[in-house]
Amino acid sequence: MQDIYQTFEFNKIQNSLLEYAKTELGKEKINSLRMFSTIKEVKDSLLDLEEIISILTRFGVMPINTSANALYLINLAKKTALLTPRDLNLIADDVLTSKAILNFFSKINVNYPRIKDKISTFYDLTSLEKEIHRVITSSLTISDKATPRLKEIRDKMRRLESSLQQKVTSLAFTYSKYLNDDNATIRDGHFVLPVKTSEKSKVMGIIYDVSDSGATTFIEPMEIVQINNELTSLKVEENEEIRKILKELTALVLIQEKEIIHNNYIISELDFLNAKASYASEINGVISTISDKQEIELVDARHPLIDPQKVVANSYHLDEDQRIVIISGPNAGGKTVSLKTVGLLVLMNQCGLAVPASKSRLGYFKNIFIDIGDNQSLSDNLSTFSAHMNQLGEITQKIGGKDLLLIDELGTGTDPKEGEPLALSIVKFLENKYCLALISSHFSALKEYAFLSKHIDNSSMIFDEDKLSPTYKFRQGTPGMSYALDVANRYGICEEIVNDAREFIKNNNNNSTNELLSILQKKLDAASKLEDNLTKKEQQLNNLEKKLENDEKLLKARRDNLLKEVSEEKNQIIENAKEEVDEILANLRKDGIKLHEASSLKKQLDDLLEHEEMISYNEEITINDYVEIPSLGITGRVNRINGKKARVVNNNGLSFDVDIDKLHKVEPPQKAKKKEKVVSSIDASIASDISLELNIIGLHVEEASYQLVKYIDNCRIKHFKQVRIIHGFGSGALRKMVREYLDKQKDLSYRPGDGSEGGGGATVVIFK
Repeated sequence: MQDIYQTFEFNKIQNSLLEYAKTELGKEKINSLRMFSTIKEVKDSLLDLEEIISILTRFGVMPINTSANALYLINLAKKTALLTPRDLNLIADDVLTSKAILNFFSKINVNYPRIKDKISTFYDLTSLEKEIHRVITSSLTISDKATPRLKEIRDKMRRLESSLQQKVTSLAFTYSKYLNDDNATIRDGHFVLPVKTSEKSKVMGIIYDVSDSGATTFIEPMEIVQINNELTSLKVEENEEIRKILKELTALVLIQEKEIIHNNYIISELDFLNAKASYASEINGVISTISDKQEIELVDARHPLIDPQKVVANSYHLDEDQRIVIISGPNAGGKTVSLKTVGLLVLMNQCGLAVPASKSRLGYFKNIFIDIGDNQSLSDNLSTFSAHMNQLGEITQKIGGKDLLLIDELGTGTDPKEGEPLALSIVKFLENKYCLALISSHFSALKEYAFLSKHIDNSSMIFDEDKLSPTYKFRQGTPGMSYALDVANRYGICEEIVNDAREFIKNNNNNSTNELLSILQKKLDAASKLEDNLTKKEQQLNNLEKKLENDEKLLKARRDNLLKEVSEEKNQIIENAKEEVDEILANLRKDGIKLHEASSLKKQLDDLLEHEEMISYNEEITINDYVEIPSLGITGRVNRINGKKARVVNNNGLSFDVDIDKLHKVEPPQKAKKKEKVVSSIDASIASDISLELNIIGLHVEEASYQLVKYIDNCRIKHFKQVRIIHGFGSGALRKMVREYLDKQKDLSYRPGDGSEGGGGATVVIFK
């Protein structure tokens, strides 16, 4: 059976992943990467990868440093009971890495449940790390402070070494005339003097070595033998103490072996996921949607091992209804690459990797069977055709509905008269096995059968007829032609041979299918050009639509800004009007105001109301409703409605004639205890201007009515409590006019005058 990992060169994918891995165990995971055995494992792996890709994109790479295989170190410790400073430092570094990862995630406010669930299982081994780094220095030596005994030994050694150095320097000076060199040297850990061999009897001591020429003898003077012996003894003590320290640290590691191995595994798992995420970014990959059905949908799929600048992206679709796709087209046109692209991407997905495509939806396949490439076997003495048949024999015995099959050049390598019907029979057999399959072939019978079967689809690799060169573009739904004669002619086969071959095909009546395919190909090419033009038009329309949307947003923003400016200006105008109204009303209340001044101020209010631009409220207003004139900030009660106008009387007794649709209803003011109005000094001072009675006897009704309305308004301004209207008896017309007017006023009442007030010839008005 053909090895899919070898055929698809999966090791190159692994090598790319290894470039991003930092931990020994993470690299081991990559080197042993194989398809998961269940769909659940694939889904879980891709969910983990999805979170890591998001983290990598938004927050950068996790702080993972080089990490050794802790299980190996633990097993070594169990065998030897002694770990080296380097081994111990690697274990301590894992602790620091786990703390750095936890700190990294503590600053992320986005929920990544799967990854955070993993890191939440980290054991806190801070005390172990601190003890190791207390003993082991950054240069991987044992610190003097590891134990008091070690410090004592090393202090003695330093003192002896200093004394020894001084002694050697002194002896070198003393014996200088017998030496070949002024400097002492070291042999077997002992300081020795380079004495001339001819003078060696002059220096008493132990001979350790002789130069190759024999001219120099290396002698340890007796004066320093004792010091060297003491140093050697201390060195032995130092080594014993270091061994004791390392054994204690190793024992401490073994006590927490379970926690160390677990943390090491989590770090390597995160490192493995980080490598997969980094590789996904490198290939511009996407995470496949995993379907519970048998299907393959790859959009703009690219072979990850082809130069990104040269690779041609293609889309492929197979499902449970359209199970088999026959790929035809010219040689060297990309059929084999298409098979390998689909196979490799399915394999990558089932290994938990992102795939290089713009969209991917894949089912889970129990097996991926392939028959791709030249299977000629020299060791088994099999021809290419025999090797193919041997391969297909095994596949047809094992294949089922949960499998994917990729076959390159089905039925080739033998007599086409036998190869074609054999290929057709194999396709029919596979159709009944309900597997998914991509099969490349030149056989016309397969193309014709694909037209007849609803479960099989034709496809082709597009060939540029003008340039007589492949485009490497895959087109599903239509068969292709081999263009063998055209290509042969282009590559140097003479015209005579090519024409003879064409004549042979014509005479043997085998060209009907090819002619039909040629016609279909031309129509498809025309349709393809039309589709390209439509795509361009659609893109132009989309761009125009986006431009219009942007213009609309811009106009809306400008409108909103303009409305805001208008609203602000409006509010300012209203505010100014309210201030002016307040000022007018304040002037009306000033001491000593004259009647003509009051009338002038009242006219200013009327003018403001007339010219002020106001918002329309269109509320239903009735007599006695309390309303607000918003633009002036005046509130009052409606006491008359005449058509579209309403008369509003404020609490100062001023009346305003306003369009009804400019009024806004408000809540009536809370009733307060009635208090007797006291005429203030202001009222007293103004009383001389306005009399407490109005005599209209002898006036026409119209003139008398005008005088009455004006008089009553002025009385309101002066806050008079009670006045008298003298109208006489006469025909009764003036009395009738007076009382009809007073009946309409809601802020006052009236009665006939008594005997001292003129009786029925006068009407007394009482203001509320």
